[in-house]
Amino acid sequence: MKRTMLIASVVLAGLAVQIPTTGKNIDLVTLPGRDKVQLTIYNSEDITLVKESRSITFKKGTNQIQFSWAGTLIDPTSVRFRPLEHAGDIDVADTVISGQKPQSLVWNIESKFEGQATVEVSYFTSGLTWQMDYTAVTDPDETNMAFRGYVRVFNNSGEEYENAEVRLIVGTINLTEKIAQLARRYGVQPPAPGEAKYREMRNEAMDESISRAAGALPSPATQPPPPDKPKQIVKEGLSEYFMFAVEGSETIRNGWSKRMQAVTADNAKFDIVYRMRSHQYGPQPVRFFIWRNDSEHKLGDSPLPDGMIRVFRDNGSDGLAYLGQQLVRYVPIKAEIEVNLGVDNLVVYESRIVSTKRLNFAFDQWNNVCGWDEQQQWIEQFRNYRTKPIAVEFRRVWAGDVEYQSELPTTLYDFQTIETKFQVKARDKTEYPADVLTHQGANSKQARVKLKGPAPKPE
Repeated sequence: MKRTMLIASVVLAGLAVQIPTTGKNIDLVTLPGRDKVQLTIYNSEDITLVKESRSITFKKGTNQIQFSWAGTLIDPTSVRFRPLEHAGDIDVADTVISGQKPQSLVWNIESKFEGQATVEVSYFTSGLTWQMDYTAVTDPDETNMAFRGYVRVFNNSGEEYENAEVRLIVGTINLTEKIAQLARRYGVQPPAPGEAKYREMRNEAMDESISRAAGALPSPATQPPPPDKPKQIVKEGLSEYFMFAVEGSETIRNGWSKRMQAVTADNAKFDIVYRMRSHQYGPQPVRFFIWRNDSEHKLGDSPLPDGMIRVFRDNGSDGLAYLGQQLVRYVPIKAEIEVNLGVDNLVVYESRIVSTKRLNFAFDQWNNVCGWDEQQQWIEQFRNYRTKPIAVEFRRVWAGDVEYQSELPTTLYDFQTIETKFQVKARDKTEYPADVLTHQGANSKQARVKLKGPAPKPE
């Protein structure tokens, strides 16, 4: 049911109720239209802060305003009334909850001002949630992309919100710690989750947290911050969160979901990298699209919320070819976005042993072999059947006490993993040779890889 807000003038007993005849958006029968509504949705606790502004005509003296929430998930303990204009002349004398009209209240307002003023009604409600998804469409040559981010808001709150501004709380707010802080501030014990006082403190903690996150957003009246000065991330104890504002406004009907565009980047460059990591991705190279959440890639206005990225390629014939998808977690400003598109059959990897020999035998007191070194020559080969060169990142884990030597520049990713990067020309192949000396048995001292200088190139 829609909430109804009624305004009646208090008159002498026995006289008829006088109805204001002037003012904007005043209707004694139907819900007066909102001038503005703002939703701040926090998924983790299924809680949304709603702020509505309305234009109401006051008379001098006592005014009564009725507010009802029948059929909705509004928390009645959180409902607040605040004048945005003539605040010094408009005071809430008291709030009356009528037993004859459940799920409604009446504010008794004392006004020294006569005329129209804008007021704000705010409250917390449940049933509003959101999720993010992204779409990347590359050109036929896979050199740049159009990147879009969409937020879908689901409304099961029992209320419809017309032309709503939507803001999302991304990350986690440590409400337990915040409620404990409020309890210490008031000199009381922290309430248990099932108590009514807990709900009140939760609402107060959320209100403070939302206000802090809103303070990190640039004012609409000011210019946006320069690209090298990212928006603030609110960090409090174990909490880290920020507010993501969706541009424009949308009508979000009860029982429906609404999809809104929230991120736009055109002609964004990206890198294509082939990663060969058999311990992570299996026996074949995996193709990645990689770009950054920064101004160079037409992004970087704010961190990006969790969401699914789906990647397509323009096939040049008014159609799209689906390339793959991946769920990405919270992406800070200037952090990389990586999408694993899976195996590419046009890039082939082979590994083979060229030679093996054993040397440096060690013997125990009974003249039995107890240690030796095994020296092997390996060749890792990458063949590129594509029509343009590719970048390859190669990692391989070597178990045991290993001395590793290659003619190509090689580094250690960790104590057992070597890493190298190189290019493979179009329709060509590249070989990565290596000499691997493994200390076995008594000859093994420590399980790690030790890099030696570049191996001599074969004559």
